[in-house]
Amino acid sequence: MKSKITFAVAFLLFTYNFSQAQGKLNRAKEDLSGSSSNSNSSSRSSWSDDADGNDGIGYFDSVFVEIAYQATLGILFGEMQPRYFFEYPYSDGLHGEYAFPGEDVPLKRSQLIISNTFFASGKEFYGNDLKLNFRFIPIFGVEASHLHFFEQDPKVELGVSSFMLNYYRVREQNVTAYWGVGITHVGNGVDDTGFAYQVGVDVYLNKPISLGASWKQSLINDSSIDEFKLLARYHMKRLSLHGGFHNYKLGSVSINAMGFGVDYRF
Repeated sequence: MKSKITFAVAFLLFTYNFSQAQGKLNRAKEDLSGSSSNSNSSSRSSWSDDADGNDGIGYFDSVFVEIAYQATLGILFGEMQPRYFFEYPYSDGLHGEYAFPGEDVPLKRSQLIISNTFFASGKEFYGNDLKLNFRFIPIFGVEASHLHFFEQDPKVELGVSSFMLNYYRVREQNVTAYWGVGITHVGNGVDDTGFAYQVGVDVYLNKPISLGASWKQSLINDSSIDEFKLLARYHMKRLSLHGGFHNYKLGSVSINAMGFGVDYRF
């Protein structure tokens, strides 16, 4: 009996030490590299079987689908009322990014923001997030970003690059809210690309402070990369400093980190 207990304890210790030696990023790479062909094919097969078993959609079902479709479009897009950009948040009073037509101050039709954020989780794990956000009109914009993770022991890196098309659903003087869709590519051994979506909101409370929250998910094979951020910004004309909480989920690996960085508006 004692030998069995000793063997079990030794096995658990070995498993724990191997997991620790493997490192977070190596485990994340394994999760993100998993094949999804079997599950996708089975899902398609079951969907086809269900479709074959139903020759058509009933009248009330089609009406319900139409109502849901219209309601969803209303929620997602809303009314596309004209807006402009202030030169920068709080440039002319207690306001955020967006200005109504007729404001008697300098206004812009487009806006470019470059930001960089450094984050760390303990002494062994850190990363950097470089982002370029260009709104060519007040309602639409593109966003390119590169998120890079570093681990000290063992020394491993993971790079995540995204390209998103954003729609700015709420464009009020003190609130900006958006959603976006795009693609994400994961390198450093994973070397795969998947669909990505995100939502976010920024609230301009009082000069010179604003608060922001964002969520982004990138679907890679049978797994995902999830990013959640809660940030506070201190605005100094076109320049702003930001800092706050970051949570990243790379497959089954969850990382909590604190970050700080800088934004500049052109």
